[in-house]
Amino acid sequence: MDDLGSRLRAARIERDWTLEALSERCGLSTGFLSQVERGQSTLSIVSLSAICRALSIPIATLFSADRPIDEQAHALTRASEQLHIRVGESPVTYRYLTNQLPSDPIVELLIAEFPPDTAPCESHHEGEELGYVLSGRVALTVGTRTYTLRAGDSYRIPPSEKHIYTTKRTKARVLMAVTQRFVETEARPGTKKGAG
Repeated sequence: MDDLGSRLRAARIERDWTLEALSERCGLSTGFLSQVERGQSTLSIVSLSAICRALSIPIATLFSADRPIDEQAHALTRASEQLHIRVGESPVTYRYLTNQLPSDPIVELLIAEFPPDTAPCESHHEGEELGYVLSGRVALTVGTRTYTLRAGDSYRIPPSEKHIYTTKRTKARVLMAVTQRFVETEARPGTKKGAG
């Protein structure tokens, strides 16, 4: 993961793009992109996906370059084929249960693993999110309300609604279903934002 920024920089340079050109395509600021390439900023899944869409590269290639990527959509994803990622210095790890490159996904399914004492971890994305706490305890803040969720609890967050996860003394594992394709290969116009 240490060379994530350098891999993104290499992909940008390979296309002969400036930081400004990439910024226009992915909707992230040039300052933020520069920090990412130098390994000085933490990427969210949404920001990383926006960059990968702009560069037309599968996100999985940044984490498993030694493994060929099967671009065919399959109904079955073996445990050994599931993508495990941690973005930047974020303490949260994600395990993708669905195929990394679905052609026309209805939902993306993943398990988020929060270690104990996770500082407030903010997220927002276009798709609706449904979650089910598999183990542990996590505080979920949506708008001005904070909920303490335990194993067996579930939640639903509308599209584009900002939400924050926090853990205290225990770790938590949350099964998430998101009606948005994070792992895309097509560039889409976006609005300028920071770490998203």
